[in-house]
Amino acid sequence: MPDPSPPPTPVHRYCVAAAAERYHVPVSLFYGILAAEDTRVGQKVQDANGSYDMGPMGINSLWLPALARYGITRSAILDSGCQNVAAGAWILARKLAGHQARATAFAHPRAFWRHVGDYNSAIPHWNHQYRQRVAELARRDFYRPLERISGGGHP
Repeated sequence: MPDPSPPPTPVHRYCVAAAAERYHVPVSLFYGILAAEDTRVGQKVQDANGSYDMGPMGINSLWLPALARYGITRSAILDSGCQNVAAGAWILARKLAGHQARATAFAHPRAFWRHVGDYNSAIPHWNHQYRQRVAELARRDFYRPLERISGGGHP
């Protein structure tokens, strides 16, 4: 009997742009997190504490009860690239509460980046390593600008 679940869907740049706009987070920060997490749709990574990270944004299974209150399932987080990015954006926005505006981020860069690190871990050592990695990756030009997608150029 065939599997009734839909096939996994990839992350599209449109999903990243929409999530960035909805949650007022720089697109480059999302790409930095996606590169730092370095996981794919459908992939689970076991953590030392018994939880696991899911999909491209590395959504930790500890977030599943909170996401379930909004009707978001484990399957959606694991198998839908766009849903994974949207959930990751929601989590990141919660971590960045009070530091979403660019002016605030630049006025308090240490606090802003500490909150970015909180997306991965509140433990100071891991937080520091993660935020440094995300900052480095967010500065790289490893993705094509989103403007090229809407124009007539090649994706």
